[in-house]
Amino acid sequence: MAVIPSSNGASGGFRENAREFRDEVERGRSELRAVGARARDVTDDLRELARLEAELAKAEFDENRSALKSGAISGSIAGSFAFWILGFLGGAMTFALAEVWPAWLAALTTAGAFLVVAAIAGLVARSRFKQFSPTPRRTIASLREDIEWLRRLTTQNAASASSGR
Repeated sequence: MAVIPSSNGASGGFRENAREFRDEVERGRSELRAVGARARDVTDDLRELARLEAELAKAEFDENRSALKSGAISGSIAGSFAFWILGFLGGAMTFALAEVWPAWLAALTTAGAFLVVAAIAGLVARSRFKQFSPTPRRTIASLREDIEWLRRLTTQNAASASSGR
């Protein structure tokens, strides 16, 4: 840089240093604005990411609730049939078998048949209930991915900030 002589004849070193200092301050302000813009972008991205994660958790909960509802309906139907139909069919079956076997054997066979029907309905209901999970597994997996992404992002930003100096 050229030294500009002062009007009083003294060396212009002070002006040169002041100009360099002013340029450094301006570069620092520019870098600070860039960092602020990056921070704002990251904050906006994190806010959007949190909103999307909440939507995913809600959707997963709704699916689980649907499986629970389906299991409850199947179980209720199984229970209703086991209770109400048992009386009607049990009586008819017992009377029919009593024509061939002794009455006690006919009643025992009828009870065994209804036990098999109730067991099948109970197994169907159990399989529906097993589909229900109170833990939002996909949301947790997605959050883990987000945390890993954020770690990589902060590591890259720290590396670029330190290499820029």
